[in-house]
Amino acid sequence: MKRLVAGLALVAGIVLAYRQYSSSGPVGTYQKFAEEMLHRRYDAAAAFSDTLTAGELAKLGTQERIGPGPQMFQTLFPSRFRIVSNDRAADGTVTLNAVQTVLFNPEGVESAVRPAMYADMKQVVTMKKGSSGWKVAAFTNEFQRMDSLSAR
Repeated sequence: MKRLVAGLALVAGIVLAYRQYSSSGPVGTYQKFAEEMLHRRYDAAAAFSDTLTAGELAKLGTQERIGPGPQMFQTLFPSRFRIVSNDRAADGTVTLNAVQTVLFNPEGVESAVRPAMYADMKQVVTMKKGSSGWKVAAFTNEFQRMDSLSAR
């Protein structure tokens, strides 16, 4: 019985450690940054970087790269993220190759429950850890595809 309790405690500890790492580590920081970029809050996104300004980030904007641009989005839903690769360099920098799936309703489509369309954005982000945590050092944002969720 003691071994079972110890085993469950170990599993719970591992799960908690992973959740803490994924929310405050480079992946969690990237996801927060990418959501700010999607919602066009470039000043907030720039707070996740020591090297990129709000003006530079506006030129890399996510909505601007999808279809006809920001005027097409009526409702944005929380994104889904898929980390394709997570590479750590000798100097401690982390390069994430990721796909951000933007879920949205286009102009004229009403639904508060589920999105009607999606767009996949291929993103490469370089993260550096400093005294104030993980920061975005470089970011690329490339449109891959867009379709209705029913076609997925």
